[in-house]
Amino acid sequence: MSLPNIPDITPNITLKREDVIHLLLASIAMEEISLSHIMNAEGVRIQHFLEKDDVSLEDLLRVNQSVERMLRSIVSKQILSQFKLDNILELESQVRESERQKGDDEGNDDDVDNDDGND
Repeated sequence: MSLPNIPDITPNITLKREDVIHLLLASIAMEEISLSHIMNAEGVRIQHFLEKDDVSLEDLLRVNQSVERMLRSIVSKQILSQFKLDNILELESQVRESERQKGDDEGNDDDVDNDDGND
């Protein structure tokens, strides 16, 4: 058995740090939209189930347990999304601080010490 032959692909992708931050924020937003669709589908499923005439207590408990598991999974994903968002905001503040310091350093270079001997 031989190993798969993987082609040598070296794409040249150039992104600025600001672009990366925007892409990461967009990924969180898309994930949140996906989670909202899942929650909506769970609500529709419950509504269809409750419209039935012959629903037993066991059936209700089974649906309740299923929805609870799904909501727990959604909450777990949202916690991870919050961690991701916190990291992105920290990165963004570091970038702004770095840019501010760079601007301050460039501004200080212009302020040459003009010592005219009048102290």
